[in-house]
Amino acid sequence: MSQDGLLSLRQVTVRYGAAVAAADIDMDIPDAAGGIGIIGESGSGKTTLARVLLGLRKPDSGEVTFRGRPLARLRGSSRAEFRSHVQPVFQDGNEALDPRMRVASSIVEGLSRRRASATGQGSASVAELLAEVGLDAGLARRLPHELSGGQRQRVIIARALALRPKLLVLDEPTSALDVTVQARILELLERLGADHQLGMVLITHNLAVVQRLCATAHVMFAGRIVESGPTKALLDRPKHPYTRALRDAVPRLGGNPPQPTDRPWQVPAEDGCAFRHRCPLATEVCAQQRPVLRLVGEQLSACHHAESVEPSD
Repeated sequence: MSQDGLLSLRQVTVRYGAAVAAADIDMDIPDAAGGIGIIGESGSGKTTLARVLLGLRKPDSGEVTFRGRPLARLRGSSRAEFRSHVQPVFQDGNEALDPRMRVASSIVEGLSRRRASATGQGSASVAELLAEVGLDAGLARRLPHELSGGQRQRVIIARALALRPKLLVLDEPTSALDVTVQARILELLERLGADHQLGMVLITHNLAVVQRLCATAHVMFAGRIVESGPTKALLDRPKHPYTRALRDAVPRLGGNPPQPTDRPWQVPAEDGCAFRHRCPLATEVCAQQRPVLRLVGEQLSACHHAESVEPSD
């Protein structure tokens, strides 16, 4: 295990009753600037993985470590260090912000963990944080319902930055916003990442967002990582049919419209390859053996027929 890592997951599995939400997840999050994308459709396990990274859900098996120490065993100042260094940015500002708390109070709540006073130094810090995310200091007196969706999302980011984190875990941070506001939030995240040398884990189904912010990416299907690698290679030359399907479903200006598949949507298979009911390359071996991640080109792919996946146009 790298001593430079911030977070590491080893064989992490999470169950909700009989349902497996995440299975055998291995992942390393470096203590460095840069983005890591987690891509997948709804129900693929992305949000469960985000909760594990944030320490909000303990794995049923496997281990999460923070700077080489088991997360489940952290107590006192060590736990506080984790909480300050790994911060969430959630999707829905209406749910992430207390509707009864004014913006200043929401941010000061974070500042208080850094022993900033609620007056004087605290007020100055709130104004500075709001300015950092492109908001006027006057908004500090407003309640969440008095803000636009984009303003609420900036407040959530400002609150996360109050603790001067090493890593932001962003769960669909732009999906509830219109296209113009999305672009502004992405520009903000790019700038903050560079200014603060922030690491980011971006949980999303939006490939364009991952392509813009993340150097590396992991693709999840049915709770498992099915492909990992450099984002550009992964999207230009996918080595898993599911990644190819996600890539081809995105309309492109000047390109051909997405083509309907000859295999309709079906629930993931419980044995063998989970994607086999929807896969144009599926053969008997896919029903008999669950594929494991292996190196194919620049990526890791969990596909028996990875070498046969054609590159995207």
